[in-house]
Amino acid sequence: MLKCPKCYKELRREGSCYRCENGHSYDISKEGYVNLMLANMKHSREPGDSPESLRSREAFLNKGYYQPLAEELTSIINDYIKEGASFLDAGCGTGYYLDFIMKNIDKKISFFATDIAKKGVAMCAKKCREATCFVGNVFHLPFGEESLDGLMSIFCPYSGEEFSRIVRKGGIVIAVTPGSHHLIEMKEVVYDEPYLNEEKGYDLPDFECVRQTKVTYEMDLAENSDIATLWCMTPYYHTTSKENNERLLSLTSIRARADFLVSVYEKK
Repeated sequence: MLKCPKCYKELRREGSCYRCENGHSYDISKEGYVNLMLANMKHSREPGDSPESLRSREAFLNKGYYQPLAEELTSIINDYIKEGASFLDAGCGTGYYLDFIMKNIDKKISFFATDIAKKGVAMCAKKCREATCFVGNVFHLPFGEESLDGLMSIFCPYSGEEFSRIVRKGGIVIAVTPGSHHLIEMKEVVYDEPYLNEEKGYDLPDFECVRQTKVTYEMDLAENSDIATLWCMTPYYHTTSKENNERLLSLTSIRARADFLVSVYEKK
């Protein structure tokens, strides 16, 4: 099902590599992933999250703080994706959500996972052995037209045009974006005038929103390292002054709200 990023011919697995009919080949790493991102698809030498950031995110997620979101995603896939279907995690990060879904799904699905960060894909591949994991760019996905039954995109950049191209009619896109009160208690510490998030899903002209739910709950962050890791995972950290960030990063505990908007779009 994967396509060669150079000539767009079908890729077939041959031993420890993927190869197309034109002789282009891509080695499978020891972790089990393949790199399908060409140099002209990169904006830097090592794009995406740094290894240190990914390890911190892995430690935070493994404590189960975002498990209710993983449970909601699993429920949606059970409801909308049929036996034998193909499904992509478009921006898999460390593979936390995909790993949870694959362990708790009640049907056989062909899973694919991609991210622009090579280290993230390596971490995902080590967990999700049954998934096809590859380094790639969500704006240039190596799939044929209407070849997937669905995909999910969790706090990631996206391309509505590319999603429309690769998802078949009747297929779905699951999008996770911040709810209005996501981490509001942390923002109250950092900002003199804390603001609510604008709740919005994805702009997908060729899709219809068929389901939208809020996943909202309180988290007790009892360790400074968890507070720091969570805050640094957000875009707020990178757009806030060092002085204001320190207000929060010096705390030893806080009760904070997780608030996610989960939207399901069906291709018309």
